[in-house]
Amino acid sequence: MTAAARPRRGWVGLGFAAVLAGLVAALLLATPVPVAAIEVDGYLTPDVGVLRPFLALVVGVVVVGAVLLAARAPVLATLVALAPFVLLPWSGAFLWGWLAALVAVTLVAALRGWRHAVVPWCVTVGVVAVYCGTEAVAYLPIGAVTSGTGQEFEGVVFALYVLWITGLTVAAGAVGARRDARALEQRARGREERALVTDTLARERARMARDLHDVVAHHVSLIAVRAESAPFQHPDLDDDARAVLAAVAADARSALGELREALAVLQRTEAPPDEADEAGRTAQVSRRPQPTAADVDALVDEARGAGQQVRVTGEWADVPDAAGYVLYRATQEALTNARRHAPGSVVDLQRLQHGDQVGVRVSNPSAGGVRTVRRGRGLVGMQERVDAVGGTLLVGPTADAFVVEVRLPDGTRRRDRAGRPAGVRA
Repeated sequence: MTAAARPRRGWVGLGFAAVLAGLVAALLLATPVPVAAIEVDGYLTPDVGVLRPFLALVVGVVVVGAVLLAARAPVLATLVALAPFVLLPWSGAFLWGWLAALVAVTLVAALRGWRHAVVPWCVTVGVVAVYCGTEAVAYLPIGAVTSGTGQEFEGVVFALYVLWITGLTVAAGAVGARRDARALEQRARGREERALVTDTLARERARMARDLHDVVAHHVSLIAVRAESAPFQHPDLDDDARAVLAAVAADARSALGELREALAVLQRTEAPPDEADEAGRTAQVSRRPQPTAADVDALVDEARGAGQQVRVTGEWADVPDAAGYVLYRATQEALTNARRHAPGSVVDLQRLQHGDQVGVRVSNPSAGGVRTVRRGRGLVGMQERVDAVGGTLLVGPTADAFVVEVRLPDGTRRRDRAGRPAGVRA
């Protein structure tokens, strides 16, 4: 198991330890103060002068603290919980709550992991063996008890103790193993989602880079062509002007070459041989002109032709190409998700344009069962495209519908308000 996959260390199962510590404390408070037992006329009688209540209180605090300590250091906690039993040869008696504290330490250790429970389990079983092999007196709330009636080793009692201690230990270990497995599963799912987002962002940025290459290369090539054709269109140009135009054309050609090199870096990943046909089809599609807001109508017609009910409201006027491309892709992804997750439902597509913003809102009825959205490649790519042009994306359920809303800055209207003639593009 790698360091990243290993469960988190520290105070593991502190809440569980606190519950067990509370139970041990309650048991100790309900138990009479332990004293040495002396035999009088064949009966065990306590000698109240051997152990004092204060000493029992101190020992009780120690063993309860040992249960809490087991959430961090099981071996040390075992030694602390075992310490009170050094009084056993002197007093011949102990509080049964001390043994319960050892069992609790074992359970907390098992919750951390099987290997942590080995030492506490062995120590607990050892104390039980001593109890079953001697005439030691254990004090319960009901009074003093022993392991049996004779002086021989009480094998049946010992087996029963070992059985229930082992059963509880196994149960606690199983709960801890299940908890660790669930934590590892959640971490693996988180890493998978982060990897998906990273991969999608890389793909989308490469696609955006290709789009940018197409736009910039188009304009730069126009600069080169105009610079090279200017001397033929204007024969009266002097030599200095011709030299300047030639330099402009050369710089434009050089810029085109650098653009191609930059795009080649972003396209390092090649399709596997068995995906060559699909890659060829993708390449053919990528050579088509990029869609704009004007192509949304055709997109809606295709959806309707596939049987999807789409109601369109609102209009767009003079949407810039960059914003139009983002609106087209957002609408395409929203319609696809509606067909996939809400087949047969009516989709409302609302075109938005007011002030300095242009956008689209796509919604479909929802039964209210969707409360969280797990973003796949489509939504992550949509978010990346929206962010690239400085817009905002809202995706999620409302009271009765699932909504995808995109709002983008309308650069055309900003330029118009700044005083440029409407329809003039840079």
